Amino acid sequence: MRLPSANPYEILGVHREASFDELKRAYYRRAKECHPDRHGGSAEKEEEFKQLVAAFDLLSDPQRRREYDERSAVIPAGEAMPPFPDTGPSIMDTQADDILEEMVVGNDVPRNATLQTLMLDLTNTRIFVLFREAKNRFADRRYHDCHRLCGKLVSQAPQNILYRYFYAESARKLGKVTKARRHFRLCIIEGMTRMPPQRLDAIRERYHALTEQRGLMGRIVEWFLPPAPSLALSAAEETRRELRRAVGRMGQKQLEKQERRRLVIGRAKQRSRRLLGR
Repeated sequence: MRLPSANPYEILGVHREASFDELKRAYYRRAKECHPDRHGGSAEKEEEFKQLVAAFDLLSDPQRRREYDERSAVIPAGEAMPPFPDTGPSIMDTQADDILEEMVVGNDVPRNATLQTLMLDLTNTRIFVLFREAKNRFADRRYHDCHRLCGKLVSQAPQNILYRYFYAESARKLGKVTKARRHFRLCIIEGMTRMPPQRLDAIRERYHALTEQRGLMGRIVEWFLPPAPSLALSAAEETRRELRRAVGRMGQKQLEKQERRRLVIGRAKQRSRRLLGR
């Protein structure tokens, strides 16, 4: 996803401490004002709308917003924010998997769609906005709200791993261990049906940690249940997964190398400007 070409807070017309609810209200208000369909398909309005979508996409994601705020604090005034790679932790196997899961799974997506084209129809992006709201509630430690919202999402798209992960994780935070464990397990089973299969190491760790916490009564109850399907991947699936991860690491290293080079060049330019200004 590209970054907006201007300050995303200014595009949305909100202050830097704006809550998610303020972001959402501003987004819907501005979207109605510059939606291309309301201006005869104007190319200028379409670009304005794309900038609005990019700004909302950035600021409505708690992790990316935090990273943007940290980076923008050290960028000189008037200098554009450079693209930054998604280097943070992923819930699924890679950041790309997370992005595709959020955009595609559970949404009625036309072929070759992008986030901009998806959000041209505001009705079809309600589920996208609802998930962003749930993520923000989780980041704010409002786990009851996150759990309630993710319950709605899971009922609408039970095959979406991210929706179910936050449903399980918020349940874990609320002390609902059995429920959390069951939904972490369903995430893993869903991941095994994907092609290629999703390993979901972070989710597996949480699942196994909760399994060890189930205590004597939990073991007795589980003893009476029918045997569960294996959660292990086959050797061939493991090989394909490791190959994909190796290719992904190579690409990530290239991105990080480019970012380091850009920072070095940027610092050199700043030093040159300071020297010329003396």
